[in-house]
Amino acid sequence: MGGIAAWRLDDPDQLLRKLRELEKRAPVELERHLLEQAEAAARSAAARMPPGSSELAKGWRVGPVKRASRVLSVEISHPAPEAARLEYGTEGEGGQRGRFMLALALAELERDWPRRLESVLETLFSGKGAGR
Repeated sequence: MGGIAAWRLDDPDQLLRKLRELEKRAPVELERHLLEQAEAAARSAAARMPPGSSELAKGWRVGPVKRASRVLSVEISHPAPEAARLEYGTEGEGGQRGRFMLALALAELERDWPRRLESVLETLFSGKGAGR
């Protein structure tokens, strides 16, 4: 099977400059995106709180992004013990079933993560996210 294919890179130096710039910007942009997603999960958990617990719903907190080796993480928490009882439920007589507000919010986030990450990477590669 014969054929001719040609691929030409007009400005390899420009490509290298863009790749170096991307290498510098990517960690900051990924951390920013992870923090945005954690905040969205906290809002989603707050929205899943039972009616009548609006003050309790305001208590969700998102910590700073932490880097350990090659892993980025962020903690989502609620300081009130009532939130843990609502999240996980209680045992014993008269116990209540867990509502899993945060667990459901994180499952939703995890399901959409590949699409959201692709969007971030596309922004990085296009250069549109620069300077944020």
